[in-house]
Amino acid sequence: MPRGTAATGGLGQVGRCGRRHGGLPIGAFGGGGLIGMGMGMQKFNYLVRSVTNFTDASRWCCPNCGGVTGEELDRKFLVTRLIRCGDCQLQYRAPTDSEQFNNAFYNYFYKQGTTTQMPGSTELEQLCASQFEGTEQAYSRFIGMLKREGVVPGMRVFDFGCSWGYGSYQFRHAGYEVDSYEIAVDRRNFGIEKLGVRHIDEPFAIADGHPLYQSYDCFFSAHVLEHVPAPSRIFNLAWKCLKPGGLFVAVAPNGSAAYRRHNPGGWRRLWGGVHPNFLDDDFYNIHFSRSKRHFVSPSGGDPFSNSELGFVAKKDSDQGGF
Repeated sequence: MPRGTAATGGLGQVGRCGRRHGGLPIGAFGGGGLIGMGMGMQKFNYLVRSVTNFTDASRWCCPNCGGVTGEELDRKFLVTRLIRCGDCQLQYRAPTDSEQFNNAFYNYFYKQGTTTQMPGSTELEQLCASQFEGTEQAYSRFIGMLKREGVVPGMRVFDFGCSWGYGSYQFRHAGYEVDSYEIAVDRRNFGIEKLGVRHIDEPFAIADGHPLYQSYDCFFSAHVLEHVPAPSRIFNLAWKCLKPGGLFVAVAPNGSAAYRRHNPGGWRRLWGGVHPNFLDDDFYNIHFSRSKRHFVSPSGGDPFSNSELGFVAKKDSDQGGF
């Protein structure tokens, strides 16, 4: 599909965000509901949702800006597409899910190996004693990245999307002052009760006059933006949270064209059911066009040959936004 034409679900163009007529009924397969919790059933539910939503025009609009024009970049399972929005440049999986579905999914049904498994008391003690080294939850590469960017121990960090609180715990033990936010209730409560996470319950209430307004040296998120319905909303929150000169730092799966050329198979595996957004340099450059910014690899080296793409932008308060 050429850039600038309407995003399509394979049954004609979508000219606006509304329901299609004809084709598969919107309620087919039980409305794409959540039926099961294992990884295999999770993939099955994803396919069912894609089939069910395939004929619903509203599910082809950009979840970030509502745009209806775009370019198809890839496809899976015949009924899912990776589309680049012609307006905001976000790469997103279509058909999309509703915000209500996403909230329920990440609270109750999301399964992603040790990322979503609650450890027992003995295992947690061992993890904390080792500072999580040798596990997927180790934050040593992120702590090293922050230090290289000038975010040093003693500074104040907002860990947005902290999950179980493993990263917030490691930041704190590295000497940072850390506040955190997590949408999933069970993981949020675990972090508060077991790891001493200092949780901000209503981060989107932060605005001029709020005690946390412009109070952070770094707004950090690791593997969060690929899940949220509208990444630009997080960017706006970060602007309000950061001090003048503070850094926005994000790590997400590498959706760049350079990484696609470097590792086509690896690139393709990174987008889909649990990663509905696929962020890349084009998207970041559009949304942070007024900011000093650059791309990094959390573990060092070329950021565009790594499966994780790190992004850093500096808040210049004279600009009025990123």
